Amino acid sequence: MSCLAKTLLVVVALFFVLCEAQVNFSPNWGKRSGLQDGPCKASTDSLMYIYKLIQNEAQKLLECEKFGAN
Repeated sequence: MSCLAKTLLVVVALFFVLCEAQVNFSPNWGKRSGLQDGPCKASTDSLMYIYKLIQNEAQKLLECEKFGAN
């Protein structure tokens, strides 16, 4: 085993030793029923505005590509 391979193996081993994760779940995790009543409920008008905005920007990009190809 070469010196570079040994060094790489040590670095990878240290990476796995130093990596640590913790996952915590709240008591209501996964329940969607309470989220609909929250203060962040989006209106249909806002969603339609965002949808139309994205659609318009996509159309502009298509037109730019069409004219840029000539």
